[in-house]
Amino acid sequence: MGFVVWEALRALRHYRLRAGLTMLSIVWGVASLMLLLSYGRGFERALTQAFLQIGKDLIVVFPGQTSMQAGGERSGRHIPLELSDVTAILEGVPTVEAASPEARRFLPLNFGYRTRDYSVSGVHACFERIRSMVLSEGRFLSEEDVLHRRRVVVIGAQLKHEMYSGIPALGTELKIQGVSFTVIGILKKKTQITNYEMPDDVTAFIPFTTFSSLINVRYLNDIVLLPANNCFRDRIVADVRAALARKHYFNAKDERAVSIVDWNEFLGLVSNLSLGLKILLTIIGTLTLSIGAVGVMNIMLVSVTERTREIGVLKALGARRNHVLGQILMESLCVTLTGGVIGFLLAVLLTKVIGTLPLLGPIFQDTSGQGDIALAVSWSALAVAGSVLTVVGLIAGFVPALRASRLEPALAIRKE
Repeated sequence: MGFVVWEALRALRHYRLRAGLTMLSIVWGVASLMLLLSYGRGFERALTQAFLQIGKDLIVVFPGQTSMQAGGERSGRHIPLELSDVTAILEGVPTVEAASPEARRFLPLNFGYRTRDYSVSGVHACFERIRSMVLSEGRFLSEEDVLHRRRVVVIGAQLKHEMYSGIPALGTELKIQGVSFTVIGILKKKTQITNYEMPDDVTAFIPFTTFSSLINVRYLNDIVLLPANNCFRDRIVADVRAALARKHYFNAKDERAVSIVDWNEFLGLVSNLSLGLKILLTIIGTLTLSIGAVGVMNIMLVSVTERTREIGVLKALGARRNHVLGQILMESLCVTLTGGVIGFLLAVLLTKVIGTLPLLGPIFQDTSGQGDIALAVSWSALAVAGSVLTVVGLIAGFVPALRASRLEPALAIRKE
């Protein structure tokens, strides 16, 4: 085996210009494949992070209308959500870790001479954890804020920009429907691609009790839930519906009575979209690398033709077909693998230089880079590129190697 490798390297040194030029096509093909795979992985990560901005493992309960008769009640009955339903869920469904009511209205907000209507949500303190609220300044609502009906507000990043421009907002007085509220927190900019109402960036959040005092709230817009553990997701929807069915007297199997949305079900759409893109990019990268393989095959065929007499002498001296086959294949693999290593290093360098590519940042006017595609060479991309490269090298070298191994010694030696 060592002799075969040595002979392959000796032959490549003799034809180093030709081998170097052939290697360039492999370098470009591998670098292209690695960059495309890095783009696909970065695209998936950016899209998934943007999807999860609404809340990891989020479950939302909406009011509905019955479609089945139950307990003497007719079908078609409206089932509203009330604050007591939150207690019923927390007491009746132990797999729910946290639950918050949410009531929303479009109300006028005023700061200085600026007055605009924005979505205002009354929520509990656990809403921050359920909806993955990350603050750039200040804090979110606390249990004490809700208990004592404090007039405090947390505002979205875009709302802050539109109402305050460059003026610091934290600690200022913001009027909501003519009532003064103290700004205690500002949300970090969200590249949020899914929602069930207005984006968090243009929403103001106040304690639910304060909201009830400001607006006469009897029914909720929705209830947001956080499962205690992700393994309970399969049963939690049925358990929540059963708890609400006992309270509102509807059939627990009636899925229209209350609408319960498991947001992670939509995550599969994002995963499938990303998977399709990654498969497409892998095919494109493989085809690019295959062009380099054609170059390797052509150069090895030329090499076999030029070395016909040499191969004839080797076979006349006792070299077997598998020796010749192995040497030509080894030369092909040396060219492809060396080009692959250089291409991999080039891809690493290019990803470091490029860094990130814009995706959602320009759409959401976000300059933080959280919605951009971060290019990075991963081990999975290296494994895919290495596998493709090995197959390409073997295929590119097999035809010339097979041709060389079948040469008759006498005919090969006489060939000019």
